[in-house]
Amino acid sequence: MQKIVEEELGEEMIERIGVYRDLLARTPVDELEVRERPRVIFRVDEVTWVDAIVRYLVPPREAGPTKSRLIPKLLAALNAAPEKVMFPKGDAR
Repeated sequence: MQKIVEEELGEEMIERIGVYRDLLARTPVDELEVRERPRVIFRVDEVTWVDAIVRYLVPPREAGPTKSRLIPKLLAALNAAPEKVMFPKGDAR
């Protein structure tokens, strides 16, 4: 998942992180870690699901279109490895 997001946003995200870090340096916020690369976080849901969260930095107006562009690519990659990713069968999701 991280690789797909890096391929899609890579260099643009690194440039945005630099700008974001400069903005943060002008604030009283201390010790905030800003990563240069996208990050994948797994969280156990209350209904036995495992949520996969991908964090990346994009301008607010591009958040929706970026997510819409990434979701099909991420799902295709996850579906290509059914031995690693087990989606429920049928419509009862």
